[in-house]
Amino acid sequence: MYAVIGGAGEVGLHIAHSLYDEGYNLAIIDTDTKACERAEALDALVVRGNAASLAKLEEAGIANAEIFIGVTGSDEINLLSCGIAHTKGCKTIARINSLDYIDEPIATKKYAFFGIDVAVCPELLAAIKMARMLTMPSLLDTDVFARGKIQIIESTVNRKSAINNRALKNIPLPPRCNLVAIFRREEVIIPRGTDKLIAGDRVVVALGDPRGMPEIKRLFGTGESATSLDMIEKIMVVGATRIGMHLARLLEKEVNIVLIDEDEARCKMASERLLSSLVIHGSGTDDEVLLEEGIGNVDAFIATTNSEEINILSCILAKQYGAKKTIALVDRPELKNMLEGIGIDIAIAPRLATVSGILQHVHRAEMLSLSVLHKGEARIVELKVNPQSKIAGKKLKRTNFPKNTLVGAIVRNGNVIIPGGEDVVNVGDSLIVFARTDTIPKLVKLF
Repeated sequence: MYAVIGGAGEVGLHIAHSLYDEGYNLAIIDTDTKACERAEALDALVVRGNAASLAKLEEAGIANAEIFIGVTGSDEINLLSCGIAHTKGCKTIARINSLDYIDEPIATKKYAFFGIDVAVCPELLAAIKMARMLTMPSLLDTDVFARGKIQIIESTVNRKSAINNRALKNIPLPPRCNLVAIFRREEVIIPRGTDKLIAGDRVVVALGDPRGMPEIKRLFGTGESATSLDMIEKIMVVGATRIGMHLARLLEKEVNIVLIDEDEARCKMASERLLSSLVIHGSGTDDEVLLEEGIGNVDAFIATTNSEEINILSCILAKQYGAKKTIALVDRPELKNMLEGIGIDIAIAPRLATVSGILQHVHRAEMLSLSVLHKGEARIVELKVNPQSKIAGKKLKRTNFPKNTLVGAIVRNGNVIIPGGEDVVNVGDSLIVFARTDTIPKLVKLF
């Protein structure tokens, strides 16, 4: 497979690394010299220039490409370059930031007349992910698979938790629950019953019954009791950015929202567009403003400014003043582990959400959904078993799944099965699979 990527920024390079690990041949186009130099670290054709230039696209080999992904910093360049690539027979995916152009996180038909097969909006993806964390039975980092039947939860082993230094086979996980991965520093571990969990490990759990969430939180030492939107009365959002505004719009009919921004023009715009949210002109790092607006009574504090540093500082300050949960928007996914160990409950990197959304549609024929984990080195994927699948009708232990993969759950007729080796894979089943990124091509061939 051959893919051309327009844009060698953080998202473009993340996608390039993922596709390279899957065996794709790549070309990358960017106007920035330093970005091109970073891209040259991959075994890819790097073209310096405008991704919307027909000459540069032809230099990148667009006529031989199966897919074009436009992720430059310009919506207009992404739209135009996808339109040109479409005329060359490519499947096209565009990142679009401006809400003037897009009003949903992932659009698959709305821009067909532009020659765009899939349009992805990072801000809306991030806002919906945050809202889902508040509406789910937990404020852990979660994703949803199998049309809501399965939650994929990423959590950290607490030093004081009951499972610290215990082998997996001796941990009483709740029903319909499977621990599918362990991230230990830079290492990705496919767990076996004899593996021990140690403090600081990040673990990925597939949960098929939300009633098990309180037990998971108790086991991992991540909280006292489950939190749902029904239990939340007040949310404070710092930053009237596109993400902050969309989050407020999503939640203001259900809970009391206080939106704070230090830019007077943005505050005026927010007060005009929001229905019931209270808009405050002030700084999210000003303790007088936070105390005056009742930070000690806030159920969730969410920082969505355009400054990573302000988001981190304001969340730490909010936690010190009594905010029950804090969520910070960050630019660098590698900060996630560190921040969640110093009082920030959840750190969200919109870039990873964007990468997940784009890669899911790169593999649309095979994958129903996909989530990128651990700096892109691992994936959770949902795959459908069809009559032509090599694994159809076989017991799991006979399916020859690639090394470094693990089937976390089987969804059959709406029911969740935590499988063992003797379970048979049927046509029509959806399998939730954890896999290292470099095993994805072999995994897809099985389906």
